[in-house]
Amino acid sequence: MSQECHQGSCSDKHHSHSHSHSHSDGCCSCSEDCECNCNCHQKSHKYSDELLALADEAWMELLKDKIKEEIKKNSSEHIEKLASLVSKANHDRWNSKIDQKKNCHQFEDDLNNLMCCKHKEIGK
Repeated sequence: MSQECHQGSCSDKHHSHSHSHSHSDGCCSCSEDCECNCNCHQKSHKYSDELLALADEAWMELLKDKIKEEIKKNSSEHIEKLASLVSKANHDRWNSKIDQKKNCHQFEDDLNNLMCCKHKEIGK
């Protein structure tokens, strides 16, 4: 049993099949059932997991798009009214926030002016 595979990192089971090692690209040429500890098997496994996760995401995005199409087809008028109502309420809410911010800044300016003038009067 040769232990040349990855400097002795292979198990005895690994050598029950024959394979050759070419490390020119940093990876062995073992078969898929190889039990050695080289990084190439871990990298390809991780990459395949990433690709499968990407496929899952794409499937969910496609499903989401199809659901949107169905909603538009079956509830178009209701959705438009709802979107308009929510949009107007959001616009009003932001206008209110902006007005409150302006009032707050005005209050801070007035307070600063009063304190600054009061400080000047005390210093006289």
